[in-house]
Amino acid sequence: MLCLVVVAWGGAFTAIRILVRDASAFTVSFLRFALTVVGLLVVWAIVKPERRPIERADRGKILVLALTGIAIYHVSLNFGEHFVSADVASLIVASMPVMVALLSRGFLKERISARKGSGILLALAGVFVLIAKGTPGANLRVDNAGGAAIVLLAPLAWATYTIVSKPLVAKYGSLPLLTAATILGTLLLAPFGVPATLHDLGRLTLVDWGWLCFLAFACSTFAYAIWFAALRVLSPSETAVWVYLVPLAALVWAAIVLGERLTAFVVLGGVMVLAGVILTERVGTRTVARPTEAERAPT
Repeated sequence: MLCLVVVAWGGAFTAIRILVRDASAFTVSFLRFALTVVGLLVVWAIVKPERRPIERADRGKILVLALTGIAIYHVSLNFGEHFVSADVASLIVASMPVMVALLSRGFLKERISARKGSGILLALAGVFVLIAKGTPGANLRVDNAGGAAIVLLAPLAWATYTIVSKPLVAKYGSLPLLTAATILGTLLLAPFGVPATLHDLGRLTLVDWGWLCFLAFACSTFAYAIWFAALRVLSPSETAVWVYLVPLAALVWAAIVLGERLTAFVVLGGVMVLAGVILTERVGTRTVARPTEAERAPT
């Protein structure tokens, strides 16, 4: 299932590159998650998951998920790319699994063995090869250090999103938790997204709406739900390392849809990333505990 998430997220880069020709990044982000809310509500009506009231102590954590996974991640990435090239932004975002490993070690007491740490770093090196050498016309440009710092908020936000989600997803289930966080996050995006959407709406074509539906239903509704579900059986660092495969999938999408050329460095970087992911995932024997009552709740 995480492989399908990687394929979907790889296609998101191509979708966004096509969409921003006709609309601003804020329009794309807001419409993406507005449609995602619709998709989640439809899934909710079909699945009818058991609804457990959010405990008072966890309400602030839901707000953290909405801020980090929806609002801060997308706003900081979109705004920061005005000051750094997309390739630099991709490299900065690629630091996310390292941040997850560090935060997981500090807050969840996850043991990061030498083998797991080596796998994370090997995959990170593979991402650098993919972006710096495998991307046609790669442009590693930083116009403003403050802009780079803003982009750095994106992986930090997603790392926080992953760490905070880990205990909550077992407690409330994937779908209820995702729905609550996405609705709140979309409302937080509204002050940026609504004005931009009203300005750009008339320029959106039928093809644009098709790509928006892909972003909403494949890259958000489906992929975010699988991300939460994966956190129920994998540690945060084991889940996060799959993000390293996304740049490889993105290059394949670009080659198929946009006609961009794949180079030998794509193969080299891809092998390094895949090896790093396998090394991280195959750390010792994973023991699966009996599910608690909360974990038996429908997702």
